[in-house]
Amino acid sequence: MRHDGRIIDNMQQDNIQKQDKTQYQAELLENRISKRYKHLRKWAKRTGVFCFRLYDRDIPEIPLAIDIYEEEPDASKAMGHDESAGGDSSATSNKGRMFARIALYERPYEKQEDEELAWLNAMKASVAKVLGIPEDAIITKVRRRQSGDSQYEKEDVKTLAFITREQGLRFKVNLSDYIDTGLFFDHRPLRLTVQGEAAGKRVLNLYCYTGAFSVYAAAGEAAHIDSVDLSGKYLGWAEENMRLNGFSDKSKYRFIEGDVTTFLANVSGKIAPAAEKRDKHQNGKHENAGYDIIILDPPTFSNSKKTDTMLDINRDWPSLIESCTSLLSENGVLYFSTNSRKLAFDEKKIPEDFSAKDITSSTIPEDFRNERIHRVWKIQRKNRKTEIIHGYFPQNS
Repeated sequence: MRHDGRIIDNMQQDNIQKQDKTQYQAELLENRISKRYKHLRKWAKRTGVFCFRLYDRDIPEIPLAIDIYEEEPDASKAMGHDESAGGDSSATSNKGRMFARIALYERPYEKQEDEELAWLNAMKASVAKVLGIPEDAIITKVRRRQSGDSQYEKEDVKTLAFITREQGLRFKVNLSDYIDTGLFFDHRPLRLTVQGEAAGKRVLNLYCYTGAFSVYAAAGEAAHIDSVDLSGKYLGWAEENMRLNGFSDKSKYRFIEGDVTTFLANVSGKIAPAAEKRDKHQNGKHENAGYDIIILDPPTFSNSKKTDTMLDINRDWPSLIESCTSLLSENGVLYFSTNSRKLAFDEKKIPEDFSAKDITSSTIPEDFRNERIHRVWKIQRKNRKTEIIHGYFPQNS
């Protein structure tokens, strides 16, 4: 019995130590995000950003990503939401409801489910305290490596979706149903760059997801935008985001459902050198003159059941870039971005008549302390003119 008693005492002692460690980490997190929030909320107000990254594994022992989302003022009434969560949303308030989303990165070791839940609840309490919101306004997720169509699958939870704003534009976000919410914060600066360059341009947005780049391009008065994605669900979301901002002209804004690599393979070979012809842009003819801006932001890996092709960006990036550059107009620009840290970019592997410039440092937003969140290259033609053979561009079915 003494032996059993010692076992019980040891178990109790172990639980106490775990509780003490959890409480200590909760206090660390509270102190960390309190300082960060004080700075970022001023920056967000100044720049018109309603949603941003508050914390991203700043403390290695607390492997969380914490994002803040503020609902568009008065949008909760328009969408018929419950007023009980997310703070004050009364008619006298100039702010919409606030929510937070906590994502737990997959740990390199196993942790008991009940122990992990208790730890997450303690972290959630710290976030709620700092932000001044109820705990039921905080969504928790676990980020794991995705495969197949898992990134597209809807989870069986109560939906929390609403309209938010970013730099003067409106976007629908969904905090509950999927691993990602519909808006990638880390590309906010690059989206603004595209907006500033888009006037009168033809834009191709590949792997467009929910169309944030397309919305910015339209806001920049692009002449034409094609958005391509394998997921009909996300294309519908992209079209909704465009409509939210008043962009609904189907002759200018097309949404093409299909595998991007197949789309590009069909396009390749349709370009001819314009050796003796003036660039069609100079004559005001844009319909078959190539794309002036292409955004290529593919997933690191994709093997969807919807297509026979498999994408491994670490392997396939040279062929993707080659296909994209063949579609660029004379002065066109390709923005290639990746989240893969393993991708070994080599300018010698892109077409020899193009050059690449690493512009990553100018594309990392204020709310991301992790400067390795992505990498971006700006790829342009050196001295060759091209045109697209008449009639190629696919129509949206």
